[in-house]
Amino acid sequence: MRLCLGGAEFWQHLGRDIRAARDYVYIQTLSFEGDAAGLGLAEALLACEAPRRRIVADAVTKYLINDRFIGLPRARRDPALQREVAATGEMCDRLERGGVPVRFTWPVGRRFHRLIARNHKKLIAIDDRIAYLGGINFSDHNFAWHDFMVRIESPGIAAFLRENFEHTWRGHDRAAAAEICGDEIVIGEGRGNAGLRDAVSRALDRASERIIVQCPYVSEPFWSALGRAHRRGVHVTVMMPEEHNRAVMKWGTLDASRREGFEILMLPGPMTHAKVMRIDDALVLGSANFDYVSFRIQPEVILITRAPDLVREVGERVLEPDLARCREPARERRQRWRERLGGVAMRALEPLSGWVRERRPGPIPLATWRDGLGPPGPGQR
Repeated sequence: MRLCLGGAEFWQHLGRDIRAARDYVYIQTLSFEGDAAGLGLAEALLACEAPRRRIVADAVTKYLINDRFIGLPRARRDPALQREVAATGEMCDRLERGGVPVRFTWPVGRRFHRLIARNHKKLIAIDDRIAYLGGINFSDHNFAWHDFMVRIESPGIAAFLRENFEHTWRGHDRAAAAEICGDEIVIGEGRGNAGLRDAVSRALDRASERIIVQCPYVSEPFWSALGRAHRRGVHVTVMMPEEHNRAVMKWGTLDASRREGFEILMLPGPMTHAKVMRIDDALVLGSANFDYVSFRIQPEVILITRAPDLVREVGERVLEPDLARCREPARERRQRWRERLGGVAMRALEPLSGWVRERRPGPIPLATWRDGLGPPGPGQR
């Protein structure tokens, strides 16, 4: 297992692996956009000699480009954004013509009522030999965030992810779990994700000394779980981005830290999108945020590992440097109302996850870029 820290390092390894592929390259991502990151992947796949090359992206790419809703009036008046929308469609068309089918899954619904429920998995399987897991999507702004992927040379894990990808390709997201060479890999299908929650809960219950969490989005059931660990004497620290793209999550977690007693630190600089939890000598990492959205209503994949080299590398290159540059949050009286409001909002929104899950269909047919998954946005031909 090898840490690929940041988009450039991730692409350095993935580009080489795609060029060497001889059987298949399967890629699942949340965002796949027609910018340098997405176009680089497209060019690499078109040049690849493997006979089976496929991409699954979430349907949100058809509505949200560069973190902006492309159908809003202001977005429609942005020529650069509209060029990227058109480039995304052209990129998908070119891939289809070149024998690399691209499919979009998990429609948002005609009234966007399932927008919160995304197929959030990020996984890559190549030749039943190499796998990647982590949080990086194929978009420039995500490549620029503080994030990572883990490159895994393991026939067992690569085959496990390939099989899950093939189910998703057919529109049947499935829960799955396996222990491979001492590592636990768990996939939630987005309908309750009980297996996902149970696996992380067991890991947290085993904590005896130290828990370090770095994740932009944290909520229940983890606020309470981290509080219980703190009360039994475990040193618990949560790192979140100071400049957060979802402020309600930041304020809600600050409020929870007051109530539950765990330590919270703010990371300055670019948005951190990393999703990792170190529990004593184990790591929990993958596509899932530590919140009720990921652990109840979204398909996700996580890896729980004690691989000493990876544990050391994540510590030395991610957690320890980030702890050193963190600062304590301002606890000004005037911002207390924001924290309370954030906590109330997050607790009030939690039941919505159950409502969305219960109204999700079963098998979901995949669509191409041209197929409508809801109200068409500009650039969708």
